[in-house]
Amino acid sequence: MINHSKNISFFNNELLPQSFSVKFEEVNNGLYPQVKVTLNNSQVGDVIDDNSYENDGYRYHDIFHYSFATLLNWSPCVRAMLKKKRKSNALIDRVEDGARATITEESISLMIFSNAKQNNFYRDISVIDNYLLNTIKNMTLSFEVKNKSKEEWQDAILKSYEVFRLLKENKGGIVQFNSRNRSITYNNLLST
Repeated sequence: MINHSKNISFFNNELLPQSFSVKFEEVNNGLYPQVKVTLNNSQVGDVIDDNSYENDGYRYHDIFHYSFATLLNWSPCVRAMLKKKRKSNALIDRVEDGARATITEESISLMIFSNAKQNNFYRDISVIDNYLLNTIKNMTLSFEVKNKSKEEWQDAILKSYEVFRLLKENKGGIVQFNSRNRSITYNNLLST
């Protein structure tokens, strides 16, 4: 299978940012908690709730997409939210940044979330189930992220869940993402 996005240059406005900060702020509509995500004081995406009968924190799931963008250099969801789709190449835009890729990432996010929820959101866990990692690898075989190892996926998952737990416990926060040094740093809203 050919990786069609390899060795292709893109415009600067089509590149995922190497360093950025995202604010996750819990808001309440009087019925159930929701999360508003902002980047540079502008709302990114829709206000999200858990879409569940229980308060399980899924409203913070965008942390996974931003972590994938930072640690795996792959997130069709973040590309869509930040308007970083690679429109200059019709094939890449259609395949790598298109609906199937976005649905695949959302499916992976939900699948991991379901597993994490059964495992205390990966608190005190350093190894992800191999079956889950193999499933993720199989789901991404037709996308540019296929070259990422199971270890890289595991690292991205565990780091994102470390921050997810903090976001959920503190009802939000500001998260700094840096792909150059592969870091994700959490700050409490009250400390900023």
